[in-house]
Amino acid sequence: MEQHERLWELIAKRTAGILSAAEEMELEVLLEATPEVVRQQELLDKISLQSTGKPTLERKEMLLDRIMSDIVAAENKETPPVPEMTDDNMQVPRRRWRAIAVAAFLALLLGAATMTYLRTATSPAVVWSTVQTRPGSKTRITLPDGTLVMLNAGSTLSYPSNFAKSGREVKLTGEGYFDVTKMASYPFVIHTNTVDIKVLGTTFNVRAYTDESHTETALISGAVEVTVKDAGKQHITLSPRQKLLVANVITDTVAKPAPAARTDDQKPLIVLESIEKEHTGSLIAETAWVENRFVYRNEHFSQLIKRMERWYGITIECHDQALLQTSFTGNVQGESLDQLLGMLKQTKQFDYNVTAGKVIIH
Repeated sequence: MEQHERLWELIAKRTAGILSAAEEMELEVLLEATPEVVRQQELLDKISLQSTGKPTLERKEMLLDRIMSDIVAAENKETPPVPEMTDDNMQVPRRRWRAIAVAAFLALLLGAATMTYLRTATSPAVVWSTVQTRPGSKTRITLPDGTLVMLNAGSTLSYPSNFAKSGREVKLTGEGYFDVTKMASYPFVIHTNTVDIKVLGTTFNVRAYTDESHTETALISGAVEVTVKDAGKQHITLSPRQKLLVANVITDTVAKPAPAARTDDQKPLIVLESIEKEHTGSLIAETAWVENRFVYRNEHFSQLIKRMERWYGITIECHDQALLQTSFTGNVQGESLDQLLGMLKQTKQFDYNVTAGKVIIH
């Protein structure tokens, strides 16, 4: 069963254009070993040719129904009925896992070229499409209005089927870099747990991970208006090269947004800061991840661990309490986790080992 699941995963990735050279070779070997799948792939290719453009929700459902009916019909002709396995033997019936694989394939085919594509109905008329990136991965999305979004690792972006009519609203958890198409009559709104961000056309970065202390909005160009949800709906307008940090847990006392120095031990609840370039030139730390650079500036190791886990897709445990409070500064690109840990050890000595896919620091 695992071999067939892997086969359909590779077929979906090839259609989405995200298949590596090594995976291409693996796919060819699996196809040779399972000739019955070749016919099913041909059916998928036919649907692919008929699904160009931006199909409606009804069109998507029709294509999914057709593709599943064709595959089931082909199976009935080629193989005798097989009794469905019960829950007692802890196995999934072949038709069930194949349906799941084909559904994932169709989701990728119809415009969600990322690791996960989910749809949750909130009303009979509106369906929310959700794109997720797993730890250790990033993805690029083009929204129906032409807005470009880069999603960082461990992030989720949702948008409704009536995207334009809804006022171009999206929901974000995690980190995203937005290049918003300008449409004066239709503002673009991003909802996070802590703030709402309203723009007309601009370039900016939003960092809203639920396991971090602050939500950060960094404006590169244009203008945005940020509404702080738990601070009396306070509205703050950013100018280019400014960033706003809002505490994810708001209390009754709210500081006025103003440029201010801060420490990790005592951060104001709302802070407006200038975005500074790195010493290396034009690089901006807040958007460096888009260029696949890992930048950390005066960052406590406790927070740096969370970013490293998302960046490398691995779990890290640190049992050195003093190390967790140590601050690090650096700028790397393309280094492996082992190389990065080696660089960090030059600042403060520590030992670590890797066990069962987990890094233990002591």
